[in-house]
Amino acid sequence: MLARILLLGFLGLWGMEISAQENHLFDAEITLTGQSSKIRKAAIRQGLSDVLQRVMVAEPLEIEQDLTVQAILAGASQYVESFHTAVELASGQPVMHVSFKKAALLERLRNGELSFWVASRPKILLWLVVEKGQQRGFFYPQVHSAIQETLLAQSSRLGFQPLFPLFDIEDYALLAVNDVVLNESKKIRQVSSRYYVDVILSGVIKAGDNCWQGRWSLLFRDQAQNWEQSCVQLPALIQSTLRNVYRQLAPQLAIQPDNQKVEDSFLIKVAGINELQNLHQLTHYFKSIDLIRSFSGYKIEDGSNFYKIEFNGDWKSLVNKFLLDKVIQTTQDVSVMPELVEFQFRQE
Repeated sequence: MLARILLLGFLGLWGMEISAQENHLFDAEITLTGQSSKIRKAAIRQGLSDVLQRVMVAEPLEIEQDLTVQAILAGASQYVESFHTAVELASGQPVMHVSFKKAALLERLRNGELSFWVASRPKILLWLVVEKGQQRGFFYPQVHSAIQETLLAQSSRLGFQPLFPLFDIEDYALLAVNDVVLNESKKIRQVSSRYYVDVILSGVIKAGDNCWQGRWSLLFRDQAQNWEQSCVQLPALIQSTLRNVYRQLAPQLAIQPDNQKVEDSFLIKVAGINELQNLHQLTHYFKSIDLIRSFSGYKIEDGSNFYKIEFNGDWKSLVNKFLLDKVIQTTQDVSVMPELVEFQFRQE
């Protein structure tokens, strides 16, 4: 019981971190080489470039060459919401923190050619085995601090934040090092269920004389993607891994630009709205989803609220957003858009 209480507390704290992190997809931190206006202007442009690389659904070079992206970067200063400078404690170097205007950027991106992923990132539970010489064991943040720093730094560039297992008695009872090495996905899914995550990344990284090799498996609902990496330096290996995770997830959650999307509408029935506060929460939630262009309530029947929702883009992207956020839940098959989809409001 104590372990379960600790786990729930841990997940609650992590959830608060994610809530804060959701608001930082459009923030950037850039190291300054001086204090002149020219250097500051270049830093703002670099920060906006980092943000666009984080939210656009394309390869880095394709993003750089996109005409809409180039036009946005040419006028980078007009998208600044706020900024301030500080001195980084560890290095003593001056840095600039910049927040960019999400709404203004989305308006431009909707008229471009590339899709974009601006919703909060799903939690990614990481089961990682580290192999050095003849030794093989689980990755522990407190032991493998250099690997942890690399993971966090590279994750931040794409808006991810990995969730590390507790490695308590329950974890050890359900999963062994060899289960990850042999990619026993059934066991990995089973032990991961207590963490209430939608995305699981498991892998083995092996240290060579001058480089690292990796084998990975990404589990997202009923999907599984496996890949291997040849001998590269650790930062490049982690960066490539997380870029591939982004490459697999982003198309399923992205918003398409106006010239590519399909406008559609559906009816949704939401049960469990028992208080006025629940109604306010649901309204705020629908308003926060960029895929939804409009929604309107049209009746209340047998304790359920009915809405008509008009949205732009792919049905799968919208459904994945609902399922990941867990504000409303369904047991209905929603792989294809029905005329009426039924959800249950999730009480806190």
